[in-house]
Amino acid sequence: MGKKVPVEDLVIPPQDTRICGTICICQMTAVLSSVALVYLTVAVYMPAYRAFKSGISETPVMCTTTRSTQQEMCAWGSCGEWCLSKSSGACTQIFVNLRRNGSDLVFYNCSNAANKTCYGIDQEHAKKSRCIVDECKNLTGTFNCTMGTCINITDAFECVFAQTEVPLKCSGRRGKITCIEMDGLHDCNRGTCAKIKTPYNCDRRCVDIPTRNKNTILLSGDKVYLSQCLKAVTVDDEGEEEIYSWEKDDGGEDSYVVMASCYTIANTSRGIEASDCINGSLVAKNVMTDLTNFTYLLGLSAQGAVEKALDPTGRVAPLETDLIIANESKLMINQEGCVNTLMDECAAFLRDFGKDGTDHNARARFPCFYADHDPTTAITRFDIEKTHKEFVVACVVPVVLFVVSCTCLVTCQKSVVVGDDAKMRFKGCGGAKGAAGNAAEQPPDLPQDPEAVPPAAADKTETEEEEEEGAVGGAAIAL
Repeated sequence: MGKKVPVEDLVIPPQDTRICGTICICQMTAVLSSVALVYLTVAVYMPAYRAFKSGISETPVMCTTTRSTQQEMCAWGSCGEWCLSKSSGACTQIFVNLRRNGSDLVFYNCSNAANKTCYGIDQEHAKKSRCIVDECKNLTGTFNCTMGTCINITDAFECVFAQTEVPLKCSGRRGKITCIEMDGLHDCNRGTCAKIKTPYNCDRRCVDIPTRNKNTILLSGDKVYLSQCLKAVTVDDEGEEEIYSWEKDDGGEDSYVVMASCYTIANTSRGIEASDCINGSLVAKNVMTDLTNFTYLLGLSAQGAVEKALDPTGRVAPLETDLIIANESKLMINQEGCVNTLMDECAAFLRDFGKDGTDHNARARFPCFYADHDPTTAITRFDIEKTHKEFVVACVVPVVLFVVSCTCLVTCQKSVVVGDDAKMRFKGCGGAKGAAGNAAEQPPDLPQDPEAVPPAAADKTETEEEEEEGAVGGAAIAL
């Protein structure tokens, strides 16, 4: 049986951390920058290219939401949370009326100001009764239902109607099945609900709006701003132009109240500043009472804009119908109709811009952008300067990192060597000297003494010497 050879204990010397760290960091940077280039192609490069070629004007116009619908299968969607999956599954489609901007007005020397917010139903936080779980069996009042989910609007609106459909009994054993598809406005009494037929009129229960000694009434969504001013002017690029002055009338019963619907209204040190004002009208002061309600003011504004406009030429605060560019345009959050941030942006977008008035609240009104050659599509986010900056940064940073990291790796490949001692070194920086230096550090070989006992022989045990003597004797006998 042969003699066992002991396993050699290989010892790997410690490497230079600077060399290993440099190679590691460069490899990681090269991989990450290449992945970033692939991702940014979809997230930045292609959208930026489409924005540059879109022809969309950077000057915003105004959009008013007309309807918001839910679709099971979508050819397009107003907002998707992830661009790679935006075309799959259900989506929300928002349609808007696209129009040119209204006028900017300033009212000077105003006093006795007041404002009132007419709150409607908060669809997001309102209590919902689901018929499928038998929550409609005791409904009483006026309810706005959507596919079997009903919201009580009795406290916010007073509805007047003439006809209803055949009532449905939502109580009993089959009540939840009977009312599972209730949709529209319903008048309910102890779980028996009848759908209200058109025409009907639902007035906002917003009363006690003080109109006494007010000659300026501005509407903005669900808010009413009232004041007593001395002069109204329009502001444009050419300066200011007076459109009405109460200083020139006697302030009697023959004087007028200026009414308009504006996007923003602010009471500043300059006066009351209002932007994007439309439907400007002059309403006779004698039709006003000391207190009125929100619905009456809306009616006066619509009627006055037709009967006696603020500007007969239609240049200042014109009718909304005269400013329309396109009806039923598709609304999207951007050109792609999606975002990649995964921060739930679409939920906020649909909540803010999807108000189409079906809940009897004010419709959403907001700035938007469109291309002259395609007014059928409007977007809410468009900033060509910001897009250009993002495109430049997204191109320069990953490309520079990729080139630098690859150059570093190629340099390391050409300049780093592994010595006989398995240690990495740079050429010309002690690499060639490493192996020679290690050899130089070894003690010189001493001359061989024939009578000297080899180190291995000196370490032999008595048992090994007896075995060797026995082996020699056996060989002599064989001979």
